[in-house]
Amino acid sequence: MKLIRLAPSKRLLKWVATLCVIGLVLPIVIYFNGLGQFSGLPMALALVAIALVGYDLIISRHAPQVAVKREVPNNLSVHVPQTVSIAIANRGYRNLNLQCSEIVPEHWHCSNNFHRCQLEPGQIAEFEYQVTPSRRGPSQISATEIKVESRLGFWDFVYWIEHVSEHKVFPNFTAISDLAGLHGSVNLTQAGLKKFNKRGSGMDFLQLRDYREGESIKQIDWRATSRFNKLISREYQEEKNQHVIIMLDSGRRMHVQDDDLSYFDHALNSLIMLSYTALKNGDNLSLQSFGSESRWLSHVRGAQNVSKVMQHFYDLYPQKIASDYLSAAQELLVKQPKRALILLVSCLRDEDFDDLLKAVELLKGKHLVAVISIEEPIYKQIDDHTVETFEDAIVYASAHKIKKSIDRNVQRLKREGVICINAPASHLTPNVLNTYLSIKKAGLL
Repeated sequence: MKLIRLAPSKRLLKWVATLCVIGLVLPIVIYFNGLGQFSGLPMALALVAIALVGYDLIISRHAPQVAVKREVPNNLSVHVPQTVSIAIANRGYRNLNLQCSEIVPEHWHCSNNFHRCQLEPGQIAEFEYQVTPSRRGPSQISATEIKVESRLGFWDFVYWIEHVSEHKVFPNFTAISDLAGLHGSVNLTQAGLKKFNKRGSGMDFLQLRDYREGESIKQIDWRATSRFNKLISREYQEEKNQHVIIMLDSGRRMHVQDDDLSYFDHALNSLIMLSYTALKNGDNLSLQSFGSESRWLSHVRGAQNVSKVMQHFYDLYPQKIASDYLSAAQELLVKQPKRALILLVSCLRDEDFDDLLKAVELLKGKHLVAVISIEEPIYKQIDDHTVETFEDAIVYASAHKIKKSIDRNVQRLKREGVICINAPASHLTPNVLNTYLSIKKAGLL
């Protein structure tokens, strides 16, 4: 425990103000009433007050014997209020009148983090306050600050109790699990997919069952039909144990922020949800970040291991540097030579496509490649804006030209056999999941 500040209390300030008034009024009263024998009374009162204040400082100078215990939830999530519990125990031999608050990170929004209590010897006071982290990554609550009133109440001693607790703030998994808009399919023609089989016609045999009217005759198992003397169909399921690789851009394009979250955070939320879906479907999952930092997480299996994905990327932030798509593709080919579905998530602009095209040309030699691009809302905002001035016309024409160029490059990628989805950040999760599910349904992998 460290004393960081000593300040006069409100009681002392009131006393000083009262003594000042008395010091001004009393000499006048003594003078006009001819009470010269009491002329030294104001000075005596001042000396008594100084003595009391000094005495209070001396007898209260020792630090109180206080113990603090903090309980914080194991998993903190961005933009989710969490309750922190604090217990303060008086282990000394005198009553304490104190105020308590916690030193939380500056990017945590905190409420009710100020409590006043009176503790008798051996007594424990408990209180709670809420924190809402606004940034994911490692964080810590560094200390507890207590303000203790002196025994006579003239001084406030402010102590710093160093009590560091380390915490990890993860993306809000409960929020990104809202699958509104997820229907299990996308517009395959627009996405660049050429083939789409009916559900249940995958490669892996699941079971035999009774034939249903309208099913393809190719599904009938004639040997089983002759044995049971009725039509029996084979039912198939989507293949499992396939390889899914997520390439997450962490460069300057993903540093853009249109709402509470950056494009990177939107992408990370979507990919965590995709990871859970792919793992639950029995596929093998690998993830690679490129741009600000290259991180590789390979061959995760089982839905229960989605926490590995969160742990691996929860503290990764995009930086204002250009991402090298070609270098990332070359690095990935060394790590994953076997065929896999590669979902590359970025925010593409016109000048990125030449480098990106070289990268996907390299990747699609062995893999099925899908490019998920975050669509910037500025183009739609400009398109909806009324053109009234010459400057408005220039902005409108420039934005329209850039948007058309991006659309042409997307079509160029599709002609090269690359699956392309262009969606706003707010709709990224259903688009990413629908792309994966549609590819599984189509049996393209």
